[in-house]
Amino acid sequence: MGTSKGYEPPQGKGSPWDTLKRQMGKLIEKPEKNTKVVSKFVKALGGANNFSSYNKPVSIPMGGTKTSSFKSSSARDTVLNLGSFFADIAKNGLDQAIESRGIDLNGKTIDEIKESFIEYFIKPSIDSDSACASLAIATVMEELFEEISDERELEDFLSKVITTDRAKKLICGFYENYIYELFSRMFFEDITFKTNQADAEEILEIVKETIHTKISNIECNRNLSDVDFNSDEGKDFVQGMLKEILEVLEEE
Repeated sequence: MGTSKGYEPPQGKGSPWDTLKRQMGKLIEKPEKNTKVVSKFVKALGGANNFSSYNKPVSIPMGGTKTSSFKSSSARDTVLNLGSFFADIAKNGLDQAIESRGIDLNGKTIDEIKESFIEYFIKPSIDSDSACASLAIATVMEELFEEISDERELEDFLSKVITTDRAKKLICGFYENYIYELFSRMFFEDITFKTNQADAEEILEIVKETIHTKISNIECNRNLSDVDFNSDEGKDFVQGMLKEILEVLEEE
């Protein structure tokens, strides 16, 4: 898949960000408008096709002279790492998978193992994209480890993630949380949305539920065990899944 050269939404009246802000202003009174808010958010990011291929930060006007820069490469890299890790566990076992990645689990409790995995996958938060990817990976790991009661179940559980419905957490689950974190970050960075905390929290809950509902039927685990996440095929796959998810969210 090609890489976008970048896109910056026009500023001022009628721009995607301006339209999004006006739509959010109506959301408390008319919650049925929630799908339009999510759609306009994707458009403010540059649209499904553009944003799913961004490797370089693009500036989104936040009102006044403030901007926030976003790209999607950190998210896609995280999904590649997730897929590669869990495919390796399924094929070669947990011990080999963690040894090759320098992860030490000796003597650790389930909670400590979970934190070790989170620490391995997150990257330094040098921009909005990597910060939101880190928050999303933490959520994914929290959800996965909720199903493991003790260390004896660990390898059996993790070895089956890539080949079961749990694989949805690695793709759809990660992207769902990532996109929500992007929205939340943009939302609270804009000074126009800092005046009413209760309304802000309500809007975020509406948006979070809308994102979940709209992408719940996407088959994120299809043929996942057959994907080579260490190849160009893997890169195309995770970018294609992000594009598909964004296309669904972009629909009003």
